[in-house]
Amino acid sequence: MKFRCLIIEDEPLARKLIASHINRVENLEIAGECIDAFAAGNFLRKQRVDLIFLDLQMPEVSGFQFLRTLQNPPRVIVTTAFREFAPEAFDLEVVDYLLKPISFERFTKAINKFFDAKSTTAMADKHPLDFEKYIYVKSDRKLHKTALADIYFIESLDEYVRVHLNGSVLVTRASISSLENALTDERFVRIHRSFIVNANHVTMVSAEGIQIGKKLLPFGRAFKKSAMAALKLKDHQV
Repeated sequence: MKFRCLIIEDEPLARKLIASHINRVENLEIAGECIDAFAAGNFLRKQRVDLIFLDLQMPEVSGFQFLRTLQNPPRVIVTTAFREFAPEAFDLEVVDYLLKPISFERFTKAINKFFDAKSTTAMADKHPLDFEKYIYVKSDRKLHKTALADIYFIESLDEYVRVHLNGSVLVTRASISSLENALTDERFVRIHRSFIVNANHVTMVSAEGIQIGKKLLPFGRAFKKSAMAALKLKDHQV
């Protein structure tokens, strides 16, 4: 999975440096380069873009002015030589604010913020079939497009979680609560502070917990009542 990047920068050296950094990251590709807001607007009307690197100081139309004209803009990372505009940038919900000259180390931190935002956001298709829905899970420095139907259960490991699939496991640095918020789908049920299960893969329910395949996952006392309700079961039935 490659994310398409648009560089909006009127300084040739700065544009070249950002392009060089992008080319060093496996999941990124350069969709285009523009030297001003007018060219960028035309480009965005014709091309899909996932991430914009936006210079603030440009001729005629500033980066902020341009950003405010966009409806449903892609994610944006600001690139500038001026510290003082950072509060305004974050008010516009940019991913990060990079000061020139941009080191690759600092660039990488910004890209990781972009990846993390993507990995905790459900990317469901508009297709009505459930198996068409998916999320991105960041594991081993890559983003894995993961169908919701393929997730059996999710296990918390403090600062990390394991996403158990059919025959494989993805380990990602995230909280189980952040994934719970991303999984806006009634099939996923929180049964314990450390476990979320996919109801479609439940093979057995007992008073002690839920079985998925050969794995028995316990109910947490605080979650059992709501979990049973989500599974459309009552206590006397198990």
